[in-house]
Formats: sequence, structure tokens, C-alpha cells
Amino acid sequence: MGCLRHLVGILFFITGAVAQEGLEPSMYDQNPNAGEVRTLAATSDTIPLQGFAKSLFLSHDPLPERIYRNQIFAFTLKAIVARDDYKELETEFSHSDSVVVLNPQSPWVRESENVFRNTFYLKADRQNAQLPRTTLSLLDEGITIETDILFPKALNVVTLNHNALFSGVVAESLHVKRFKTSRFDAQHLIMVIELEGLLANLEDFSLQGISKGGADSFSENYPESKVFYFAIFEEHKNTIDFTYFDAQSNRFERVTLPVVLDEGDVSTQIGLNPKESPFQIYKNASILIIAALFLLLYAFRRKIIYLILGLLLCGYYAYSQSPFSHITLKADTRVRIIPTEKSTIFFTTDAPLQVEQLGKREEYLKILLPTGKIGWVKEEHVRKD
Repeated sequence: MGCLRHLVGILFFITGAVAQEGLEPSMYDQNPNAGEVRTLAATSDTIPLQGFAKSLFLSHDPLPERIYRNQIFAFTLKAIVARDDYKELETEFSHSDSVVVLNPQSPWVRESENVFRNTFYLKADRQNAQLPRTTLSLLDEGITIETDILFPKALNVVTLNHNALFSGVVAESLHVKRFKTSRFDAQHLIMVIELEGLLANLEDFSLQGISKGGADSFSENYPESKVFYFAIFEEHKNTIDFTYFDAQSNRFERVTLPVVLDEGDVSTQIGLNPKESPFQIYKNASILIIAALFLLLYAFRRKIIYLILGLLLCGYYAYSQSPFSHITLKADTRVRIIPTEKSTIFFTTDAPLQVEQLGKREEYLKILLPTGKIGWVKEEHVRKD
């Protein structure tokens, strides 16, 4: 069996040398030694390979002819291994300032007895980008048995001429799974958007023409990814609009989200300040007017019942102005947009601060800051004294 393996290795060596002429020349970046057997320096972790027939052959599938800046694209490698005295395959990418390997720990999958495949997802962030130097090693108990290398190769990266609504996303597909609008403060609304994409750089997603925005959480299982994005904007907006570039159709696609305010959902993550509610304002005004009428009646008719009713209404009004408990936040407390660990932090206390507690959700408290802003803090950040 060992002789057969060695014979297969020799055959791969001979056929590999012949096949090099048929491989994509740019794969090796015109390196004259790309097809030669490499000899590793003898160290405590390597074995010298002098006189050993080449039995590891690394290549890659064709790359896109054109790659857009910040686009995520597949880099699929194929390895032919004509030996069996190894236990694992290890991939290493040289550091590159222009290309990021998003899943460098992706495992190799056996396609057939001697053939393995692995798909890595790369992102190029500038025009003069090139593939990183890629090294595949066969290891046995941490010792390198053999390696093969793909040398850096220039990529054709172009920058899009985009419009003012461009969100920064290039994707094969993009889907708005759901969105919700709530009130943030007296002048602003907040919309939380859940986006899903295929080969989409959702970590770069941003909206134009809003007061503030950002990603609250991002998750990826390439080629798929998901992001929760929040946008704070002035309440006069009727729609939230953005575009993304569809890499399959090679055109910009426009997405329009209607602004529908959900005032009545008490479980909403960002809620209305009750003191600034129009209903509450009208209610308070009515109480004060009726109380004043009772006090005037008492002044003219001197009936004690009018005085009692007037004072009761005044007392109720005073109580209604402070229906929530006051709490004191510790110094360095982070106030979040929504009650999640990865939520954007929009304010940090630099000293103990007294606020009003509006509600509670699991370990988070909904608070009203002295500035009128509403946010969420962890219960552990409240002073007990």
C-alpha cells in the first residue's frame, strides 16, 4: 500500500509539472519557483523534505473578473493530497492591509479520497488590493510534513459611483426582515431595522439624512449575515430610504420603509416619555381648569365642598407630575438605546445621577434622563442607598 501511495505521488509530481502550463498564471503571480518542490528549513517543528516527491497541490477556483470595493467574495481553494501520513490541514494567510479574510478558521472538507475543498470569504477595501499569500500545510502532531503556497495576486477592484442614498452595502441579495418605529423623545423617532443579506457587507450599512444611527448587533455565518440597525430621525419624516448595490444584477436597488409610529405598544424597546404625551398635557390642563373652577366657586359661595374638591384635584395633579420612582445611577453607568448587551451606548454618567424609572425589562431598567432622553441601564448600576 505504501509503494502504491509513493507511486501515486510520483505520478502527481510528473502530471503536476506538466499541468502547471494549464493553470491560471496569475495564481502564482509569475513566480518562477511556484511549481518547484519546496524544502522547509529544519526546525523543532518541521521536517526537511530534500529528495521528497511533491504530493501536495494547492489551487483556487476562478475569481470574479471585477470586485467592488468592500464587496465580500468567495475564495475557494482546492487541495490534492497524495499521501496519508498527516492528521490535519492548516491554512495560513499572510497579513494584508487591503484584503480581510473573514473566516480564516474555516475547516477543510474532503471531496473525494485525495481531494479537499475550502471556501473562504474575503473583503477588499481598496482599489490596489491583492490576494494574501496563502499557505497550506500538512501537519502530524503539530509537525509540518509538507506545504504548498499560492503567492499574492492583484485583484481588479473598482469603486462604485453611488448616489446620496447609498447605504454602503454591496450584496448578492438583501432583505429587510422587519422594522419598527417608536418615539425617542419629543422631537425624534427611532426605527429599528433587521436586515439579512447574502454575501453582503452589512457591517458597513449606514443611513443618510438621519440624526444618529448605528448597528446594535451583527452576526454572520458566511455567506449569510444579519444586522440590527437603529436610526434616530426627526419626526416629520414619512419614509426612510436607502439604496444598495446588487452584485448579481449590477445595479443599485432602492428600498423605502414607511414611518408608522407605534405609540400604543407598551413593550416597545424605546418608548414615549409620558410627561410629553399630548394626551397627558390635555389631561393635566383639564385638571387644573376644573380645580380652578371649584376654588372660584368656593370663593363666591363659601361652600366647603368646593374647597375640598379643588384641593383634591390640585393634589392629584401634583402626584401625577411624579408617578415614577426616582433612582440614582452610579458613576460611569452606560445608557443604552435598547435593552440589549450589544446596543449602542449614547450616554455615560460621569458622576452619580438621579433619574426617573419608567419601566423594567428583565435585567434592564427604562429611565428618563434629566435631558428628556429615554434609555436603558442595567439594574446593577443603580445605587442602593
